[in-house]
Amino acid sequence: MKVNLLCSDRHLPIGLWEQQTDAHWIGIDKGALILVQHGVTPQFAVGDFDSINASEREQLAQHIDINPLNPMKDDTDLALGVEEAVAAGYTEIDIYGATGGRLDHFMGALQVLEKPEYAEQGITLRLLDDQNQIMLLTKGHYRIKNDETYQYISFVPVTYPTTISLKHFKYNLEQTTLTLGSTLTISNELTDRDGEVTISEGHLLMFRSRD
Repeated sequence: MKVNLLCSDRHLPIGLWEQQTDAHWIGIDKGALILVQHGVTPQFAVGDFDSINASEREQLAQHIDINPLNPMKDDTDLALGVEEAVAAGYTEIDIYGATGGRLDHFMGALQVLEKPEYAEQGITLRLLDDQNQIMLLTKGHYRIKNDETYQYISFVPVTYPTTISLKHFKYNLEQTTLTLGSTLTISNELTDRDGEVTISEGHLLMFRSRD
C-alpha cells in the first residue's frame, strides 16, 4: 500500500497534483495545510504545527483532526510521520517537500531513509523533488529502469565497507569496494533500457537526478 507524505511546497515536481489525483496523502506539519489548500484531505497529519499561524491552524482543523505534538520531542515531524505511516500499514512511502530548505533537516530526512528497521520490514521510502529521487539500497540485486527524466545516477555509501557491481552503465564496476571519501560512484548514466546494480556488502543511497 502506497502513500505520499508532504512536508512543504518547496521544489515539488511539475504536475505533481495532476499526476497524484487518486493518491493517499499524509500531511507533515505545514504540509497538511498545503494539501487542504489544494483540495486534498490527508489521511492524517503529524507535527507540532509551529510553522503555521493560529488562523491557518483553524483553517486546517476544519478539514482534519489535528493533535499537535510537543515541540520538545526526540524525533523530527517527518520521522514521526513515517513511523505512523508504517504503523498504518503503508509499505511504499514517497516524501515530497523535504529538500531545498535547512540542510540539517535534509540530513535528518536521509537518516529516516537509512533507518534499519524499515529495510528489515521491506518498507520502500523515497525522497523526491523536481530534480531528484533518493532511496536506500541494501544488500541485493536490483534492476534499474532507464528514465530520461532522471539522466544521472549516483551511489553514496552509508555504511563501510560497501561493495558494488554495475552493469549496463557508462562506467561499469565489478565487485568494487567503496572507501570513505571516494566520489567514484557520483554521476553515472545508463547505457541500456535497464541497468543492474548488485550490492554485495553494505548499504548506500541511490540518487537519480537531472540538471
